[in-house]
Amino acid sequence: MSETSTKRSGTASGAARPALVGSRRELLIGGGFLAAAATAFALKPRDPLNMLGKNKIESLVPNRFAGWNFVAASGLVLPPEDQLEKQLYSQLLTRTYTNARGVQMMLLIAYNGAQDGVVQIHRPEVCYPAGGFKLTTIDEHTLPLASGLDVPSRFIIAETGLRREQIIYWTRLGQAFPRRWSEQRWAVFRQNLEGKIPDGLLVRISSVSPDVGIAELDGFARDLYASVGPTMRHVLVGLR
Repeated sequence: MSETSTKRSGTASGAARPALVGSRRELLIGGGFLAAAATAFALKPRDPLNMLGKNKIESLVPNRFAGWNFVAASGLVLPPEDQLEKQLYSQLLTRTYTNARGVQMMLLIAYNGAQDGVVQIHRPEVCYPAGGFKLTTIDEHTLPLASGLDVPSRFIIAETGLRREQIIYWTRLGQAFPRRWSEQRWAVFRQNLEGKIPDGLLVRISSVSPDVGIAELDGFARDLYASVGPTMRHVLVGLR
């Protein structure tokens, strides 16, 4: 074989090596993508925690209980109705109750059967400032809802020139009760890792009556919890 033939043969052999290396690299990358896809599929949440089922909150919360009577479905501070709100909540209950002394309590319950961490539109920290209110108090609160049942919540005072409203509220995501947006996202992430799709709930109780304080708001919450059946209790506080 001539020197020229040898050089050509060597060049052809050398040209094949990069192609082989490239094929191996593509194979490894492709295998990595397949492994990542398999892992993502294995970790995908598949266990929905829908504690309301096909029930309607409207029918599970009584119009009369413990001396409180339903008088109106309006008067509550709400964010502007838009498409995002409709996507966030599958059910929304708004009611105003009054008792024999003329004290008024406003109740809002917002529920969604499958949460991805975006239950926030009805949080007072969001919707009250949007309605022109100034939040003069935001405190961590523990609501003694029943014997042995303390619910992490928040106490807020929202004010305008014409109205002063005292508020307690809590959010439930699956079995978690996040007080902050960051806690909310973490609660969803943690339960997703466990294969669960948590439902989402926000309960807000408030009053503009001048003789109402945090003790009266807590009392109304306890009366409400004591008056509903097992299904609504699960919705309010999870499976306990």
